Amino acid sequence: MLKQAVLVILLFCWVSGSMAQQEPPAKYNPLLDFNLSPAHNKKINPLFNSSINPQINWNINPLKNIAINPAKNEFINPKSNAALNPNENKLLNPMFANSLHPQNPTWKGHYLFDKDDKLIGFITVASQEVMLCFDMEYKWTCFYIRSSTGNFNQFSLSGEWTGGYLSHDSSEGLNEFSPGGEWTGNHIL
Repeated sequence: MLKQAVLVILLFCWVSGSMAQQEPPAKYNPLLDFNLSPAHNKKINPLFNSSINPQINWNINPLKNIAINPAKNEFINPKSNAALNPNENKLLNPMFANSLHPQNPTWKGHYLFDKDDKLIGFITVASQEVMLCFDMEYKWTCFYIRSSTGNFNQFSLSGEWTGGYLSHDSSEGLNEFSPGGEWTGNHIL
């Protein structure tokens, strides 16, 4: 009986600990603070702020700015720069450096939200140049490499540039853009 009670308590602690990771802290939750929500704050919404819209501001558009395009700049391309490639650099790989994984109890990172401010994933800062992305099931799905403008180009796990990228929202977060420069509605805090 005592053994079963201990097992139930341990199971409860494990489940509540893993569920706690699923809820962002209040200071990063756009559902609690509308200043963090592009749906409620036009300053951080690229549809209303041309300086953070890559369709209007070509300085932050990799298709229009060769310096931040990984297909044209080998320094920000993980296929030619192994130091930035989590598949080549174990310090950036969450399967080797477990502290980078959001399921790790000591994990600290950022949160990925959709256009409705619903939590849809986790972002780990692996280095100044590399961020890792995870879905809600904690599966590692992609990685980002920082460019000279502070944009982060998105790569598949195999190191192929998806064409997608992140750009600063003029406050403390990042907005996600499709290869054509359209805002996906996703944003990171």
